[in-house]
Amino acid sequence: MKHSRGLMKILAFHILVLAIFCLTTTMSFAQAGNTDELLAAQYFREGDFEKALALYEVLFVERPSAVIYNNYLESLFALGEFRRAERVVRSQINEHPGEIRYEVDLGWVHHRAGNSRQERRQFDGLIGGLKANYNQVVDLAAAFEFRGFFDRALETFYRGRELMGERYPLHLHIASLYDKTGNHRSMMGEYLDYMVKNRDDMDRVRGILQEAIINDPGFKRNDALRHELLSRTQNDPGNILFAEMLLWLSFQQQDFRMAFMQARALDRRLQQDGELVMEVARLSAANGAYRVASESYQYLLGRGEEGPYYMDALVGYLHVRFLSVTSEYQYTRGELLSIENEYRQAIEKLGLSAATVQLVRNLANMQAFYLDKVEDAVSLLESVLDIPNVSDRVKAECRVELADILVLTGEVWDAKLLYAQVDRMFRDDPLAHEAKFKNARLSYFIGEFDWAKAQLDILKAGTSRLIANDAIRLSLRIQDNIGPDGLTEPLEKFSLAERQIFMNRFDDALRILDQIATRFPNHQINDDVLMAKAEIMQKSGKFSAADSLLAQIVADYPDGILADEALFRRAELYHHHFDQQDKAMSLYQQLMLDYPGSLFTITSRVRFRELRGDVLN
Repeated sequence: MKHSRGLMKILAFHILVLAIFCLTTTMSFAQAGNTDELLAAQYFREGDFEKALALYEVLFVERPSAVIYNNYLESLFALGEFRRAERVVRSQINEHPGEIRYEVDLGWVHHRAGNSRQERRQFDGLIGGLKANYNQVVDLAAAFEFRGFFDRALETFYRGRELMGERYPLHLHIASLYDKTGNHRSMMGEYLDYMVKNRDDMDRVRGILQEAIINDPGFKRNDALRHELLSRTQNDPGNILFAEMLLWLSFQQQDFRMAFMQARALDRRLQQDGELVMEVARLSAANGAYRVASESYQYLLGRGEEGPYYMDALVGYLHVRFLSVTSEYQYTRGELLSIENEYRQAIEKLGLSAATVQLVRNLANMQAFYLDKVEDAVSLLESVLDIPNVSDRVKAECRVELADILVLTGEVWDAKLLYAQVDRMFRDDPLAHEAKFKNARLSYFIGEFDWAKAQLDILKAGTSRLIANDAIRLSLRIQDNIGPDGLTEPLEKFSLAERQIFMNRFDDALRILDQIATRFPNHQINDDVLMAKAEIMQKSGKFSAADSLLAQIVADYPDGILADEALFRRAELYHHHFDQQDKAMSLYQQLMLDYPGSLFTITSRVRFRELRGDVLN
């Protein structure tokens, strides 16, 4: 028994040694194979095709991967070995019957060899032999596309469409190919044809189109889609799909004039209640297109007081009247008093109620911040709080406005209390987010940076885009401008200056900003200082001084977070105030080229094309 156990141990040992030897040998061969493939790839990249071919010929026999196969053929082509290349492809056809890609590769060999007749015969035969089989059509087209034969791929799809009819119209495949060939008009035609037949799939196609027109620096896809939509709208006016798509495209391009025209036409044609026009009005106002917003609101007001959007339109119209005047920074007190009177007349006509609270808020803001009528503003807001049938939410909105005015008058702690009350009452609501942001901003104003940043960081996620962007920006300002040694003096002075700007006390703000630039000339907060000064100059109607400051930001801080905004503001100044359209075009174009990821890129592109005169109507 002991002797048997000894033999068993010896046998097991020999088996183990043999296994290790086999494994080592296999690994050695694999390593050698990998080394040969890496070496072949290096020769191939360097253009030493003879050495590459010698290695690929062996590698292709051992493990014919797609990369080895392709590089093997390319090496043969480079050396003029077209007959050998043909033999390689034919061997693949024999080994893989039914795989259409090798049949296409045979035509590819003829193409590379300059045998156009054999190439044509091969490709014509493949397309002519198609059956009414979706997978066969798609596989053949994909093989053509892979080898760069886009026209043949399109021919394949059109032949497939003939064979399969409406079962598989292939619009999306064909549109994608047209995009790759630069035939954007035909591309858009295919997408629209598909949408006409598949209205339930519109959201998916819009998603495809949205990505296509966003990644479109030359605006060729945008132009093609608009051309196609306008043409179809004229040729088939009864199909509202095209008008709806024109409205959608206008929103994507921020062409609010066209959006208003389409929304109004749809509203009339479909006898709707004005919802689309209201959407245009709101978006136009939010993006500073006040003239279009005003026309949209007037259209809704013209439908009468019984219209479902009459009250919202009245509030929006008066607010846009105020914004359009104050945004020009050259308004007179008389103009503001005239708007104030319009507000008063509207409130007197409609009465003080929950429905008119937004009018009250806007009027109180104008009185406090622009007309120096703080007591009137506070009294107006407090009168709303005393109305018994006004909801807690509406009262909370007025408390936020009242808190803003208390910041203006210096009653900081009362303001913080009001903001906190609203935040506490409406957790996870946009109104609470607004109150929380304003409370954090007030803490920033008075130098409580740690607490302010903690609140802002909470707001950076899960809130509306506008509040989130503002929170991110202010949080970064705090983070970036507290030195590693904990020095906060530059930031303290800057926050104090911003508080003065908020209170429209521009002279006091400028004095503080000048102190920062003098005492801390090399501090990174100075791009913020320049932007704040530019904002004051613009609000004061000193546009040339604002332009100089904005130009300094772009020149001195080209990689800073304010450079793209400064460039956009300069372009807007030349567009709207200096009446130098060529200069404005140049600045819009510079922004698009230098800061393609900027939030201002889309608007700059629209402005540029308007000035160039190539916006299609």
